[in-house]
Amino acid sequence: MKKFTALAMAALSLSAFASEEAPDMGNPTEVYTYLGASYGSEGANLKGMMALSEDKGEYDQKSGILFEVKNIFNEGDKTPKFGGIQYGQYPDGSIGPVGTKTKGYASNRSYRLRYGTINTKNGLGFSVDAVFADHPFFGSTSVIQAGPVATIPVGEDILIWPILYVGAVVMDDNIQDLNPEWPDASSSGVDIASTIGTAMVYAKWTISDNWWTLASYRYTMELNGKSWDDDVMDGGLQMDATEFEISLAYQLTKKQNVRAYFSTAKDDSYWLEYNYAF
Repeated sequence: MKKFTALAMAALSLSAFASEEAPDMGNPTEVYTYLGASYGSEGANLKGMMALSEDKGEYDQKSGILFEVKNIFNEGDKTPKFGGIQYGQYPDGSIGPVGTKTKGYASNRSYRLRYGTINTKNGLGFSVDAVFADHPFFGSTSVIQAGPVATIPVGEDILIWPILYVGAVVMDDNIQDLNPEWPDASSSGVDIASTIGTAMVYAKWTISDNWWTLASYRYTMELNGKSWDDDVMDGGLQMDATEFEISLAYQLTKKQNVRAYFSTAKDDSYWLEYNYAF
C-alpha cells in the first residue's frame, strides 16, 4: 500500500511538473524554447526562440531571444536593384542623366532578431526588435526598434497585448551611386534614413482546449527623416505603413501545434506552420 501511495504521489508530481512546463504557445509574449518551420506563398521559413531565463518565482521575470528567417531559399520573383544614375550625351552635346542602371536583383530573404522580457505576474514587458532585409533601391536595410508591451485580459477567453515601438531605419549609404559624377562624393558606409514609431496590437481568442486564433495589426510612421511609405521617387522608403496578420492554430499536444496564417504583407501572403516546444 505504501509503495502504491508513493507511486501515485510521484505520478501526480510529474503530472504537475509537466503542466507547469507546458507553455502557452498562442501567447506572443510567452518565453520558452521552441523551433518552428513553415512553407507558403513566400517560400520556406524558419523561426525559433531560446529562453534565457525562467520564472523561478523569486522575480516573476522571463526573458528570451527570438530569431526568424523568412524565404530561406530566396524564392519568387526578384526586383532589380538600383545600380546608379546612368549619364549620357544630350542632342545639344551636354552631358546629363539619361536613365538608371541595375546591379542584379534584391534578395527576398529577411532576418529578424528580438530580445524580450516579461513579468509573469503583471504582464508588463519590454522588447528590442531588429529586422534585416535587402531594399531594391537602398541596399542592405535594418529596422531596429524597442518599446514596452502590456497584457490586457478581456473575459476568460480573450487576451490583448498592445505594443509601442520607437526606433530607426539604417541603410547603405548609396550617395556614390546617386551622384557618380560628383568627384567629392564619399560614402560613410551606412546612413540613418529615418526615425520611426510603430503602434501594434495582438489579440488571442481561445476557442477551445485545442483551437485558438491570434491576430495582429501594425501601423508604422516616420518621426523624422524619410517618409516610411512614400514612393522612392518621392523621397520615401516605400514600405507598408500597415500590416494585418491572422492565424488559426490547432494544439496537437501541449508542446506541438500547427497554424495556418494569412497576412496583408507582400500583396497578401499565406503559409502553414508547425511548431515544437522543448
